[in-house]
Amino acid sequence: MNESVHFNTSRDFRAITQCNAPLNNYIGFGMLLAIIKKRQTMSNKDVLLEQAAISAAGLQQAHVLGIFALLILIITMFALLRLKKITWALLLLLNIVLFAYLMKLTVDGSVNETIIGPDGKVVRNDDSEDEEDEEDVSPSGVENRGTAYENPTLPPVS
Repeated sequence: MNESVHFNTSRDFRAITQCNAPLNNYIGFGMLLAIIKKRQTMSNKDVLLEQAAISAAGLQQAHVLGIFALLILIITMFALLRLKKITWALLLLLNIVLFAYLMKLTVDGSVNETIIGPDGKVVRNDDSEDEEDEEDVSPSGVENRGTAYENPTLPPVS
C-alpha cells in the first residue's frame, strides 16, 4: 500500500491561474474604487498639491485617466492573445501602482500637520483648524499669544 501522490504541475498551475486571474482583477478594481472614494474626501489643499504635481510633469488629469484606460486595453489584448507572462506582469505592475497610490492617499490623509518643538511640546499654528477660543497658558504661567516659537532657556551646565 505504498501510494505516492503525483501532482500534474501543468494542470494544477492552470487551475491556480484560472482562480487567481479574476481574483487579481477584483482586487485591482477594489483598490480603484477605494482610490476614487479617498480622492472624493481629500482636502482642498491636497487636491491642489496633487494637481500641481501632475501639471509639473506636463500632464493633465485626462491624460492620466487615458493612460490608465490604455494600459487596461493593452492588458486585455495580451490576455486575448494568450500571452500569459506579459499579461501577468502587466497586471501585477498595475496592482502594485494602484496599491502604492492608495497607500499614498491613506498616509497623506492621516498625517496631521503638527509641529513639535525641540523641547517636545506641540507648537500650534495660528491658522490651524482647531477652533479654540480659550487662550493657552504655558507651564511657566505666561500667556501664549500665538507668537513665534521661542526656544526655552536652559539652566547653565556646571
